[in-house]
Amino acid sequence: MIKYRSISVFASLMALAVMSACEKDEIKTIATPGTAAVLSVNQPVLDLNSADADKEAVVFSWTPVDYGFASVISYTLQLDKKGNNFQKPVEINAGSALKKGLTTSEINGLMINKLKLAAGQAAEVEARVISSLGTSAESMNTVSATQGLSVKPYFVVIVYPAIYVPGSHQGWVPDKAPKLVSVKDDKRFEGYVYFPDETTEFKFTNAPNWNEGDYGSGGPGKLGTSGNLTQKGSGYYLLKADLNNSTWSSLKTIWGVLGSATKGGWDKDHDLAYDPKSGAWTAEVALTQGEVKFRANDDWTLAYGDGNADGVPDTLDNGNIKVDAAGTYIISLNLSNAGNYTYSITKK
Repeated sequence: MIKYRSISVFASLMALAVMSACEKDEIKTIATPGTAAVLSVNQPVLDLNSADADKEAVVFSWTPVDYGFASVISYTLQLDKKGNNFQKPVEINAGSALKKGLTTSEINGLMINKLKLAAGQAAEVEARVISSLGTSAESMNTVSATQGLSVKPYFVVIVYPAIYVPGSHQGWVPDKAPKLVSVKDDKRFEGYVYFPDETTEFKFTNAPNWNEGDYGSGGPGKLGTSGNLTQKGSGYYLLKADLNNSTWSSLKTIWGVLGSATKGGWDKDHDLAYDPKSGAWTAEVALTQGEVKFRANDDWTLAYGDGNADGVPDTLDNGNIKVDAAGTYIISLNLSNAGNYTYSITKK
């Protein structure tokens, strides 16, 4: 019995020795801090155009990051307005790839919808790329130096239900007529139309043709099926039509700009001049740092601001438009595309 017990104890000691040797021979993998990727942009100036919507507009590429061992590294491209310090950036997951291309429509959508850049105005944007080993190793993330680019996005037209306004002002041609739109799709339509003559006769049509129904006069302020609608006096009119109760109205408008950034402050408008060729109200105005707003007829009944700074006038009078620095500005307000109004305030 003593002999067998000795053999058992010896075997146990040998097993422990083997296990100890295995532990000593184990190779442990330890990640080392990687060197940040070097980011490049192939097109640092982007003047975007809707005609190129499906074409590649820009490619961001970067060097690989080495953490000291073979591993799956993911990269995230970040974009933000210059000066925002990437507090709320657009993030694009590139996976393990070392480059990311964006089409014109893709980057335009990001600039307009995410970064809230103003259409038709060049803005400075910053890009950087972040490498990661995963959420459990966030302390090992690396961040590249920023690369700057200038982006001028284009305005994306939203298609709303519409009726058309053919008449003596444009030769009674429905497919070339201005239109009114129903933003809420509730059969209430509105839009701006320029009438150059002292007396204008017109109709509303359901389509850009004469085949799908039209609306003439049904008496003062009423829509009917016979005769024409009539507007006395030339000018730029806000037209409204409510097909729920067959009514219509018109308001002649003259537009101006005012605010703390203008000489007249919030009490006196600086008038804009209407250009029938461009369909825009424009003026060259000296501004100081502050805020402005557009309004019609020197009255607050009809006023447009831009609370989210996206270059689109807020028709609910939401917020003001900020002016960051003093200078001479070219101001333009275009209300000719119903439901898709735009403005620009560009420093000379």
